[in-house]
Amino acid sequence: MGRVVARVSGPERPEDVLAQVLALAFLSIIIALSNTTVGPYLSVALGIITGVLFIIMLQHMVTATFTEDGLIIERGGRRGRVFIPRDVVVTGNVVCIEWDSRDRSYRMRVVYGGRDYTISLVNKRLVDRMVDRLRRNWGWTPPECPEYLIQARLGSAGFNAVHRRLLCT
Repeated sequence: MGRVVARVSGPERPEDVLAQVLALAFLSIIIALSNTTVGPYLSVALGIITGVLFIIMLQHMVTATFTEDGLIIERGGRRGRVFIPRDVVVTGNVVCIEWDSRDRSYRMRVVYGGRDYTISLVNKRLVDRMVDRLRRNWGWTPPECPEYLIQARLGSAGFNAVHRRLLCT
């Protein structure tokens, strides 16, 4: 593998991680309220819950590493990597960036080999830095996601409506 050009990582599906975090927080509050008289046991239980929370968060992390040769996708907690050659990334419309108005954040989507890897990007500065490095080293800028991919994220009803529109025109 060549030199690393850019690397981004984030949760694969932030809404799933949020639900798990809220569930574990609720569980820890219940434990704290029910075990107020038992101090050491409470701290052990909260420590275990915090450890489980951390492991769950790591399992949902996805890292995309752009090298001189291509793109490497690594999913936290799972073995194996996906390598996509640079030519395929540039000409195959594999990577795109979308603005999610509900979360008010950017997402980088990598669609390759029947898999859809969605990485939630923290802020605009991170996106600008990644795009600048790719423009300098690869001579390529990731495009915005096409409308049919955005609609596919909204659910099957929106996805079917978009397909009907595409087929009829």
